[in-house]
This record gives sequence, structure tokens and C-alpha cells, in this order.
Amino acid sequence: MNRNLEGGLRAVVLAAIAGVSVWAAWPGFHPAPAAAFVAPAATERVGKGGESMLASFVVNAAEPARVHAASIAALPDGRLFSTWFGGSREGATDVKVYGAFFDPAAGRWGEQLTLATPAQTSRDLGRLVRKMGNPVAFTVPSGELWVVYVSVTLGGWATSHLNLMRSADMGHTWTPATRLVASPFFNLSTLAKGFPVFFDNGDIGLPVYHEMAGKFGELLVLTPEGRVRRKQRLDHGDRSLQPVILVKDAQHAVVLQRFAGETKPPRAWRSETRDGGRTWSAVEASDLANPNSALAALALEDGRLIAVANDTEDERLRLSLLVSEDDGRHWRAIHRFEDREDFLGRSFGPDVLRPLLAKDVESLGPGPAADSVARNAEANLCRGETCAWQYDYPHLVRGTDGDFHVVYTWNRSFIRHLRFNRAWLEARL
Repeated sequence: MNRNLEGGLRAVVLAAIAGVSVWAAWPGFHPAPAAAFVAPAATERVGKGGESMLASFVVNAAEPARVHAASIAALPDGRLFSTWFGGSREGATDVKVYGAFFDPAAGRWGEQLTLATPAQTSRDLGRLVRKMGNPVAFTVPSGELWVVYVSVTLGGWATSHLNLMRSADMGHTWTPATRLVASPFFNLSTLAKGFPVFFDNGDIGLPVYHEMAGKFGELLVLTPEGRVRRKQRLDHGDRSLQPVILVKDAQHAVVLQRFAGETKPPRAWRSETRDGGRTWSAVEASDLANPNSALAALALEDGRLIAVANDTEDERLRLSLLVSEDDGRHWRAIHRFEDREDFLGRSFGPDVLRPLLAKDVESLGPGPAADSVARNAEANLCRGETCAWQYDYPHLVRGTDGDFHVVYTWNRSFIRHLRFNRAWLEARL
């Protein structure tokens, strides 16, 4: 390469990094958001009584062999829709975004569908896309089903951008992907994970986060038409990721964020607003242990919060259901969905994993054949003679019938879906 050209390209790259660094350090300016949140519809009367129920399902097919970062949305007709990404490994160029529908009456997930590929997204956007990840599905007040997903042209997740696909017929057909311009500096380093909140003027608040020259949560506000209106900081510095916003009423909301810092002990961060999102309190540590891992949460009608999280200080060996009665400051575990913490710090091989894995597979419920599940899990959990369990990236939603639905990555290999009703929850609160 010509030395002058090489020097020019290096200068451009350095300027881009410097620009993003300035953006990461700048607190930002944003017009005041809408005066009020739209609080979730009350569903406490639905599913509160009756027989306790906890059911398990596998969402995805046996191929691709590695999947991650599922989300789940409740549809107006009572069905659910889940999205996730899958491929040979996270960050590979063969990763695609997949989806499937769940019929609560039938109790089964439908066919695995391919929603987006790097080639298709490249065509839609008119620019190269090499990697994909973190899709978030949700319905908007207009009645459309939206999926926002991450894509990367060059580099890793820190250089990512967001794309939006819309469906006016609840997932039967989709618009081409459009790029969300979320940053003034080359539109780099915006990722999504959490469920959106809605404002009374029709705006949609999507929790996002930044990873280049800093790690912090933000709120990306979209118009009802899917254009970026503004972006608001929820934290600063290099310590937080993947915010979850819990609306309690028109003015009050709580934010929980994944711990991504260096301080010890690692604890999930919290803050709140009392003025409909105009201002947010300073971020503080809760007492919820968090090993730099995503969490999910919901606000109940009685004011309590529930969360699904890896409530450990190291590794993702346990996934728990927790409750808070003081807006996320203190948490109490009420159920363990997964628990292999006795393996913390232990080295073990396939001979130890296989019999335990076989028992786990029996409890997963409807999905791919048991031998496929066991094969994928062992391949993803073991490197030679060293194996490790992993349960992570939960997403939590409440259906139109009042039931609760959790999806999460099960041992890097499958998306597990747990459905429980209010009676099951009440017995543990």
C-alpha cells in the first residue's frame, strides 16, 4: 500500500476513535422527554388464582448448534414471538437472526424462521454487514411488531450499530431493515438488549448501551414511525451495560443495569426517575450480585419488582428468580431455575457432565430430540477434557393472559422457555 495512503487511512481511523472517545465522555444534550410514561396494563386479576403452573420448552431447532441473546414479545392475539441469533459461534460471519411463534393453547413453539442474514441486511442497508447479534422483539402502540438487532461492518461489538425491521401483520411479512442513526460520530457502538418503555406522546424508549471508550447505559427514544428522536444517558464512565427499565407509574421508573466495572464486590446498578424520565438519579449499587451478566426484570402491580438474573459474583452457573420490595435496592431469591454453583472453581470433564446433562435434557420439555440437545450441549460446554455450565441472558415478559414467560440461553446451545402463572409466583413471594 502507498505510504501516503496508509498514513491517511491511519489518520482517519485515529480520528474516528478520538471522536467516539469524545462522544463517550460527553454527557450529551437532549430535549426533555414526554411528561409521562405509559404504565403497563394491569393484569393482576388474570391468572392470580387457580392451580400453580411452571412449564418448560425449547424454542429453537437443533441447528445452528450455538445460539444466544433471545428476547420474547407478547402479541395482542395471545401468542408469543421470540428472536435470537445463532451460528457456529458468537461473532462469526455465519450468524443469522432467527424467530419463532409460541401458541399458549397448544403449548408448543412453531417452526424456526430465519429473519435476517448478513447478506440480506447488507442489501437492505446498501452497506457491508459482516456480523450480527442481540435482536430485541416488541410490539408498539400502532399494532406493529418490531425487531431491533445489532450488526457490525468492521471490528467487534464496540463498533456496532442498530437496525430496525417492522411487521404490520405480526410477523408474516417484514419491511427491509433500516439503520437507526444513534450516534453523531460514525454511528458506532450502540447495542440493544432490554424491553422498551412507552411515552404518552407515542414515543418509544429503547434501552441501549455503549461499549467504545466507555461502557454505560442509555435510552434511545424513537418516534412512532421508527426514527431516532434523541438519546439520553442513564450512566457515565466504564461500569454498566444492558439497562432494564421498569415503569411503576406515569412518573416513576427504576433502571437496573448489568455490572461491567472493576470494583468489588460486583453488584447490579440501579437508579430511578420521579419525573417521567426527564431526569434520573445517580447510579448506585444494589445488593444483587452480578458477574457481568445480563438480567431481566418486571414491575408487579403491587409495587414489587421481580428479576431473573445470575445472582453470583463469578461465572454464570446459577439463574434465579428474585424479588425486591424497595425499588431494586435489596433482593431476595425465591426460586432457582438453574443451579450448578457447586461446580464453581471446579474442573470437570465430559464423564462428569454427561449423566447430569442427561437428567437436565429430560426436564427441558418439548423441543428437538434429546440426543441432539445433549450432543450440542456437550460440544459447546467442553473444550477437550474441561467442561463448564452456563445459563445466561434472560428476557422476561408477561403475556396477555397474565402468565410470565422467561427465555434464556441454556448452556450456549438452546433457548429455554419457562412459563409460570401468578399462582406459582404467589406461592414463592
